[in-house]
Amino acid sequence: MQTYCEKSPQLALDASIAVFVLMGTTPGDVEFLPLRRKMADENMVAELKARWPGRGLRPVGVIALCGTSPHFALKVPLEAEQVSALARAFLAYLHALLADGFAAQIEAEEVQELRCRWSLADTRMN
Repeated sequence: MQTYCEKSPQLALDASIAVFVLMGTTPGDVEFLPLRRKMADENMVAELKARWPGRGLRPVGVIALCGTSPHFALKVPLEAEQVSALARAFLAYLHALLADGFAAQIEAEEVQELRCRWSLADTRMN
């Protein structure tokens, strides 16, 4: 069995989407720092740090989407309710991340389709 230090980097490399997880002391108090695709830049880290004071956030591990399945590499043991809360939060994160990207993709495809149609010759008068 791999240790956290061995498993977490490999999980992040193998995943299409991976996040470093910080949890607070209250249930559902979770922050995700992106590890893949769109890495957390200085502005994102500064914004997150501004939300951290007084929350008692602690690092708990990595969650990643490998194929269609979420995988965990936890630094500390968590209770079943905490793991369920993490899974729900990660699914909400994925939904927000992918829904925004999907909406932009649909809009770009619709614009391209309209440009193609506009460029067609008008044969109604022939």
